[in-house]
Amino acid sequence: MSRCFAQAFPETAVKDDANDTASGYLEYGNQPIEAYNELDILVGKYVARKYAGVAKSDFNTMKCIDLFHSKELDQLASKLAKSGGKSKAP
Repeated sequence: MSRCFAQAFPETAVKDDANDTASGYLEYGNQPIEAYNELDILVGKYVARKYAGVAKSDFNTMKCIDLFHSKELDQLASKLAKSGGKSKAP
């Protein structure tokens, strides 16, 4: 979700915090950088969605929540889990 927030709120302090959070997960994670690139593509698709409602809003937080609950993210996570990841140094 942090990558989604960073893309959804590019001109705010939220972006900086979200990018820092994503960096923390990258350091802690065991997936290669290519996995995160695939995730960014999926995030971009959700951030680009057009939502409408009574409130005058881009509904960016809703887009990120929808991504979190999406079948596409589940499928990507399953694919990446099966492919393994980089090994951690002892």
